[in-house]
Amino acid sequence: MLIYNPDAKISFQRYGIQIPSLDSRKTNTMKALREDPELGPREGEWLISDFPRILGREDLERAHTSEYTGSLYGEGLEAALLAAYELVDEKGNYNRYEPENAEKLLAGIVEDVMNIVSGSYAVIPEALKSGFAYFLGGGMHHAHPGFGHGFCLVNDICIALLRAREEGLFHKAWIVDIDAHRGDGTAEIMADHDDITALSIHMAKGWPLDSPQYREDGSLNPSWFPGDRDILIESGEEALYTDRLMDALKEMEKEGTPDLVFVVGGVDPYEKDELPSTSVLNMTKEQMLERDQRLYSFLEERSIPSAWVAAGGYGASSWEIHTQFLKWVLKKRLS
Repeated sequence: MLIYNPDAKISFQRYGIQIPSLDSRKTNTMKALREDPELGPREGEWLISDFPRILGREDLERAHTSEYTGSLYGEGLEAALLAAYELVDEKGNYNRYEPENAEKLLAGIVEDVMNIVSGSYAVIPEALKSGFAYFLGGGMHHAHPGFGHGFCLVNDICIALLRAREEGLFHKAWIVDIDAHRGDGTAEIMADHDDITALSIHMAKGWPLDSPQYREDGSLNPSWFPGDRDILIESGEEALYTDRLMDALKEMEKEGTPDLVFVVGGVDPYEKDELPSTSVLNMTKEQMLERDQRLYSFLEERSIPSAWVAAGGYGASSWEIHTQFLKWVLKKRLS
């Protein structure tokens, strides 16, 4: 099943934030699926167009510190937003932020974020019920326990999984993060949860790993917080990406099969991605489809339910990667 609601998104330009995260990524994907001669007439069989908004402060506090969560509900909100979305530079000037051109107040992002978090939770019970579910949204894997980071105010992945575990929906889960950037926030939040194993396959260099490993006071830079399994892909190694991912999953399998796999399905390794920090990886459209198909098939062959969120993808072409996989997988599941 595909879960999509047009309200579960952040239209950054409406808030005066200038990054190439476009609404067309989702709207073009939905248009292509609905116009497909096989999928269009059967939309009611593969689309969930709404989900309950049931997550709140208590759910955030399972993944984030009470101090940080409190700032999102109090006077610290503006500072938290400016930091998470990197809207102020080292000199105190606005960075990629034009509030004078905004249609909405910046604080309105919080409601958008919580809609997204609810979608990332909704995909879990649906995946457990049907074996596969895909939320066209989510993937805010850079948010750490005590602060937002990298355009991620909160970590919807961890919030959703920790609520689902609290409800007894699973006993053991994997996070498989295939976004171009390292899932640094997820690594730190999940460090104390032995029943959830986090794998991240990402650029070997570049953001967020272009920052020093240690701070001036000698403490570990949170972006370098050790994950359960990190797979680093250098520029020029794109053809090896999927084989390395499969090898890592087979190694993880030796430690037991999970009840659920949560896939952070970023499409930003694509060679046409327009975010400058993703330029280290340049996978072709064909390589991207192979990645998604082989990951899906690995889990399907083992009858492991998989819950996917769309995660990173920037610019005018990212919808192509979502569309090619969703057309393939939805037709496969409807046949």
